[in-house]
Amino acid sequence: MIKMINAYTTEIDDVNAALAEILEKLDSNGLLKNSVGLLTCYNEFIETNIVEDLCQRLPFDVIGCTTLANALSAEHGMYMLQLAVFTSDDVSFSTALSKPLSLDNYGDEIKIAYDEARSALPGDPSFIISFFPFLPELSGAYLLESFDRACGGAPIFGMVASDTTMAIENAKVIYNGKSEKCSAVMLLLHGDNINPQFIKTSLPERNIRKQKAIITESDGCILKRVNDMPLTDYLNGVGIKLVEDIAANALVIPLMVDYGNGEESVAVAVYHIGEDGTAVCGAEVPCGASFSIGEIDRNGIIETALATLEKVLEGEYADCLVMFPCITRYHMLSPNYEDEIKTVKGLMEDKMPFALAYAGGEICPVYDETGKTHNRFHNYTFIACIF
Repeated sequence: MIKMINAYTTEIDDVNAALAEILEKLDSNGLLKNSVGLLTCYNEFIETNIVEDLCQRLPFDVIGCTTLANALSAEHGMYMLQLAVFTSDDVSFSTALSKPLSLDNYGDEIKIAYDEARSALPGDPSFIISFFPFLPELSGAYLLESFDRACGGAPIFGMVASDTTMAIENAKVIYNGKSEKCSAVMLLLHGDNINPQFIKTSLPERNIRKQKAIITESDGCILKRVNDMPLTDYLNGVGIKLVEDIAANALVIPLMVDYGNGEESVAVAVYHIGEDGTAVCGAEVPCGASFSIGEIDRNGIIETALATLEKVLEGEYADCLVMFPCITRYHMLSPNYEDEIKTVKGLMEDKMPFALAYAGGEICPVYDETGKTHNRFHNYTFIACIF
């Protein structure tokens, strides 16, 4: 069994006051034999040394990242640090920080970090929680693919670091008080009684077109041809007109990708479309897969958040609930940015302990027809893990 203890502070300027607020909450709950912390925060908590000083005071490892906004049952907001502590007598935890990742080394460095964390456990991990860096030149989907190979397909749940800028310029991962822009951090959990469940929703069915297209040429996250034509030609043919603003295109063209192996479909963003019609996507778009075009709007965001929470509540009572919704959802709710967070708090705050942080990309296993999990990278999606 794992117990979750939540603590938070909104005190950015006074280090001593911030530490006292968090440590008092932890002391009053009591830690079990093994503990580990997940920390998400506004960037300034790093700049004022609160993150570093806090981690130095804690008797366990801490991993995490910066985020656009946080929520737990007691508080929510952008200018906040939250710490979710997992503590257990019968579950083992192990953490690692990779070296800075680049196009040349990411596969090797993720494997090295995983092997380091795995060596400290009595057996293979039951599942993994990870925070990836936001690297414009290196998709999180590629990082996840390498991580999946390194861990032999163990379920991986997590997020890409985010921040309060539209370009996600200052996102960092956190490891025991140290912050890094280009590294990945990971938490491996091992125990006989851990049964994580992964839930994700992206777009409501009514916002997904019935018409499907086949990907006929691609390379990883690069979509080259659809139905034997450039993506731009296909979009024009179905009445979708592109705009000059790249970010706007990403918002208006969610692709619901069906990988064709019995898995649930995955929401994928189109980040950029070149003059030749080649598209850079937010996740892998393999040749032979199919997709439908979707639409993201306010009602759909609230509807899918509720759908995720309803699935959470359908199961047995959980000791821990971690949620990472996409930052696009937050931005699309303008000017009422906090409507999704308020929806979560209104439904869940008296049900079970939870921690929520907005992600620059979502990492969540999906289930195939046999119930087996497959690690996937998502966009636009609200992901949840209960255990």
